[in-house]
Amino acid sequence: MKDKTTTLNRIHQLPAGFMVGDLNIELFGDLKTRKVFMIHNGQNKPFSELPQNIKKLIVDQYIKDDVARQDLEHLSTKEAIEQFAFCIYGAADSTPDFSETGEFVSDDNFMCSNNCKCLKWKTKNITVDGNVLTLRQIQILQLLATDLPDKIIAHELNITESTLNTHKAKLFEKFNVNNKQGLITKAIYQKIIQ
Repeated sequence: MKDKTTTLNRIHQLPAGFMVGDLNIELFGDLKTRKVFMIHNGQNKPFSELPQNIKKLIVDQYIKDDVARQDLEHLSTKEAIEQFAFCIYGAADSTPDFSETGEFVSDDNFMCSNNCKCLKWKTKNITVDGNVLTLRQIQILQLLATDLPDKIIAHELNITESTLNTHKAKLFEKFNVNNKQGLITKAIYQKIIQ
């Protein structure tokens, strides 16, 4: 049943854990409240009901990320852990965050905001086809998605148009596309631009 459920979720792009019988765990965040919820076995539950073994994995990630800890030190430990989970696992997608056996599967290409400090965390990776993007590449993608002219984008980034074109060429290569439209389309599809 689990293999069939996982296949159905991916075909139909249902969040992992969405169907009864799917024992994988998918975390997602509410952008307005920044609260985290989990989907498991067809049920939606608050972060506080996350199984202890999964919560321990998240706490271990948090402890190892000194940049995240510093950014969240103004919060209580409970709030900091939930905010950490929000920034790392906030998107509901068809790939589970944790397997039904409680093992880490994947974090999300989740942008909680365009300028969130979490983009600098050691734990946070925004990827395309498994390749990690730099913070600068993410900034350039976000500006390219605004459809501003290259001259204005270069000015915003405090670089020349020639340097911007070099960045774009590297992005085209990393994304395996030939033009800006393909770049933006793939970035949206892989949830880099939301």
